Amino acid sequence: MSLSGVTVRFVKTRVVLNSPFQEIVERDIVDGVWREPAGDPDVRIGEGTWALPGLVDAHSHLAAEELNYQPGNLGDAIGRARSALDAGVTLVLDKGWTDTTAVSVASALSPEERPDIDAAGRILAVEDGYYPGFTREIDPSEVALAATEEADAGSGWVKLIGDWPRKGIGPVANFTEDQLASAVEAAEAAGAKVAIHTMAREVPSAAVAAGIHSIEHGLFLTEADVGALGARSGMWVPTVLRVDDTIAQLGVGSSGGRLLEEGLANIERLLPLAIEAGVFVLAGTDLIGSPADVAMEAIRLRSIGLSSRQAVEAVTRSGFLATGRAADFELNTQANAVLFTENPIDNIEVLRYPESVVRMGAVR
Repeated sequence: MSLSGVTVRFVKTRVVLNSPFQEIVERDIVDGVWREPAGDPDVRIGEGTWALPGLVDAHSHLAAEELNYQPGNLGDAIGRARSALDAGVTLVLDKGWTDTTAVSVASALSPEERPDIDAAGRILAVEDGYYPGFTREIDPSEVALAATEEADAGSGWVKLIGDWPRKGIGPVANFTEDQLASAVEAAEAAGAKVAIHTMAREVPSAAVAAGIHSIEHGLFLTEADVGALGARSGMWVPTVLRVDDTIAQLGVGSSGGRLLEEGLANIERLLPLAIEAGVFVLAGTDLIGSPADVAMEAIRLRSIGLSSRQAVEAVTRSGFLATGRAADFELNTQANAVLFTENPIDNIEVLRYPESVVRMGAVR
């Protein structure tokens, strides 16, 4: 519903995550942004609902809904972006593909028609360091140059594959700590952050020491790692549903399955410690459904050790703060909100069923 040309009063009778908690907050929507209330409104929205600033998928792949080893289809990706917004997702952090489909989505749709999209370009790996032919395979000594190029091709992120199993050997690191640090330095100089896929034992510690901004999966992070990551307000996207699915694919009794089960237990142990340390723990779909399904990851995070409030934070406010965005309906910021009939902290399942979504002042 377009609200242009009328005065809209947004009345949030119960705000889920504002700190300090506020029972009633009012904002006017003017030109798609939040303003101080002035005069009598023509329309009032949000009354009786619980409000969040939107959901965040922090490990998305808009190009597909499963790892199909193919270039993305732009039309399908556009559909996923629109569906995500309908589900209340107002920010997508796309962690790359074999092409730049996600970057193209952002230019193909107006901001009002999609979530905000920060996206990596082509994923960087080394020969034999990921699914053959899917990534941009580089010599590890050239990772800084490649990071610069992919930062220019993407929109805010560079994605590295930090480790990958070799037949008969098991997980092997693709880059040294010094090489990872050079990638971080190059990406930052180009205005981008670095995310790293890691499911092996040694690589998470090297990645944290190298200054990697976001640890994807991170099954074998240590207490020291989360302390260091939290000290610089780093991100961890554990993608628990993806880990569950991979264990099922490998087989619970397989060597790979047993390794990931051990890592999953470590995730469960570390999650509360990471949040206490200041890490931004975030929810991400990673091809378990599409960005529209990210509420399911929040529900899984709740089941594995986060409190209800922490799980809701992980799928909403934390993602905005981690990327330097407004998270509390601040004045003069985008008028975005997702509204629920119940408090998600009391019933986290309600995250799957938003009553309505406000995107840049328009009610969907």
